[in-house]
Amino acid sequence: MAHSVQRIPDREILIDGQSYLYFGGTAYLGLQNYAPFKELYLTNVSKFGMHYGASRKANIALDIYKETEDLLAHWVGSEGCLSMSSGYLAAQLVVDHFIKKGHPVIATPDAHTALRINGVMTTQSFDELETLVSQKLSKNALAPVILFDTIDFSGKLYPNFDGLRQLPLEQLILVGDDSHGIGLVGSNGNGCFGMLQTLGAQKLLVCCSLGKAMGIQAGAVFGNSTDIQALESTPFFGGASPASPAFMATLLGAKNLYSERLRILGENYHHFRSQLKSPSFFVHLPGHPTFEFQNAALASRLEQKGFLFTNFNYPDANGPLVSRIVLSAYHTKKDIEQLWIALDTLLP
Repeated sequence: MAHSVQRIPDREILIDGQSYLYFGGTAYLGLQNYAPFKELYLTNVSKFGMHYGASRKANIALDIYKETEDLLAHWVGSEGCLSMSSGYLAAQLVVDHFIKKGHPVIATPDAHTALRINGVMTTQSFDELETLVSQKLSKNALAPVILFDTIDFSGKLYPNFDGLRQLPLEQLILVGDDSHGIGLVGSNGNGCFGMLQTLGAQKLLVCCSLGKAMGIQAGAVFGNSTDIQALESTPFFGGASPASPAFMATLLGAKNLYSERLRILGENYHHFRSQLKSPSFFVHLPGHPTFEFQNAALASRLEQKGFLFTNFNYPDANGPLVSRIVLSAYHTKKDIEQLWIALDTLLP
């Protein structure tokens, strides 16, 4: 059942006069209503305005984009970075580029819809993926491109990426969507790029939304300098308006805020995980603040006890029901304790 609310969800949601604790969404660092973060953004709005609608290829260029992209590349550990107005657009920029160059492009099972544009071959299992890759390598001069979510909640990828290690990676191009990893995992939240580099693929690009943990309405692509320059020269990139410069400046200035909120989220995660009675009941990736389950009765009982969380069919009405408890930096220790006490009474 969908609930209509009048403000962005935070740790508490008021629906029909009843207050619920909210453990859903993707605001992992709880920044969307965090006063210091909002104050930083409003300061940058005063300086840069609400929006900049010109092409990044125009004859007038705002320095803030290059400054922020250089910072992101250094943080993630890539040679280059390119920003877009959303993670969805960033993903489609990369996939469209490789399809137009003639590469066979294959999506892993459960790859995000942002990666699945027309021309992408889909697979239902990693065994099917391995077979299809073998077929394409024997028939194509250009390297196959493998599309995947770094955090796909199946356990086949993050943290060990076993589903990819079975492939002849030295002959393949990897394109990972790190939207649920950037800001959360890796060294001080710098995501999965460095982990994926160690796999030894022929080429690696990572795209992501910056709107989840990072709280910024924008997307980014990371890769080597040559590939980033190639993406920057495309009509796809040149024809799109960029992210708001105020958002870029906020990202540039929020380093200490990100670190502090990640520390708090880590404390919340370890507190919840240490007290959880039946951790095996959940699909859970070590260190990631999400706990997924498929039990409609439990979902209903938790809501009756005053907890709301991610609970809907995704990515459309025909997709599976996703029930996912999400911890955030905006939760208090008391919130965490209330949740695991409720689960302790409900779980078998």
